[in-house]
Amino acid sequence: MLQCPESIQWRGEIRVSKKWILSTGLALSVAIIGACSNGDGGENSSDNNNGNEEQQSEENSNNNNENNQQEESNEGSSDQQASGNNEDSGNNQSSGNNNDSGEQQSQDLPEPDLSDVPDVVATVNGEEITKEEFEPIFTTNYEQYAPQAAASGDQSNEELQSNLKEQTAESLINQELLVQEAKAGDYEVKEEDVDEQVSSLKEQFESDEEYQQALEEQGYTEEELREEARTSLQIQALLDEELEDVEVTDKEVEEMYNQMTQGQGEDAGSLEDLRPQIEQQLKSQKQQQQQQEYTDQLREDAEIENNVASESEENSNSEE
Repeated sequence: MLQCPESIQWRGEIRVSKKWILSTGLALSVAIIGACSNGDGGENSSDNNNGNEEQQSEENSNNNNENNQQEESNEGSSDQQASGNNEDSGNNQSSGNNNDSGEQQSQDLPEPDLSDVPDVVATVNGEEITKEEFEPIFTTNYEQYAPQAAASGDQSNEELQSNLKEQTAESLINQELLVQEAKAGDYEVKEEDVDEQVSSLKEQFESDEEYQQALEEQGYTEEELREEARTSLQIQALLDEELEDVEVTDKEVEEMYNQMTQGQGEDAGSLEDLRPQIEQQLKSQKQQQQQQEYTDQLREDAEIENNVASESEENSNSEE
C-alpha cells in the first residue's frame, strides 16, 4: 500500500538542493506530485495496485503452505504428490517469468537525457540554480517513475522526462525561495539541534572513515555540512511559523479508505487497522498543499527565470 514518506514534507526534512544533506528530500518532494498530491488519480491507483500485490503475495504464500501440508500428510499418495509438484512447478515458473519480465523492462528503459538542460536551470532573485544541482534530483525521480510509466503506458518516456524536468526545476525554485526567506528571517537555531542532524547523517555510514570519504567526494567540509544543517532547521522554523497545523476528519479517512480498498472485498484490511496510515497520508497531502500555497505567495514578489521551461516551450514550438 502506498504511503507518502514523511521525508517528502518540507516540515521536518527541508533540504537545500545544492548540498548533500538536503538533496534527497527535494527529490522526494518532486515525487509527491505524482504520488500524494495527484488526488483521485495516481494515488488511489497506486494504493489499489500495491494493496493487491500485497494480498496476492499473501495468497500465494498461503497456497504454498497448504500445498506443503497436503504433501506431508499424504506422502503415500503418489497422485497427490505429483499434483503438488505440478502446482509448485507452475507457481515457480510463473514467478520466474514475472521476475524476468520486470528485470527486462528495467533494463530496456532509456537513460535519462540531460542534453537539453541548460547550465543555469533557473535564477531566483539573482541566485542561480545550476545543472549540477538539477541533475541528481531529476535522475533520482526518473529512476523511480520511469518503470511505472513504462508499465502503465500512460505516457511516452519522452513525455515523462519532459514533465519531470519541469517539475524538478519548479521544485528547485520553490526550495530556493524558502532558503532565501528563511535566511532573511534570521531564525535562531540551537547548536545541539545542528549536532543532532549531522549525527543522524553520520549514522548512515559504517565508519567515520567512510563518512569522511563521502564528505571529500562531495567536496564538503564539516563546517559546510553544519551550515547546511543549520539552513535546514531555519526553514523548518519558518514553516512552523507560517503554516497552520492540519487536521484530518473521520469523514476524510473513511472516504480514502473506501477508495483504497475498492474491489478488494474481504481481503482489505479493516478501517481501524489502516487508520494511522491513512491519517498520515492525508496530513502529508494537506501540508504539501499549504506549502505550495505559501511558495506561490513568495513567487508573487520574486524575480524568477525558469530556463528549463523556456527550453521545453522552444522545443515544442519548433516541432509544431
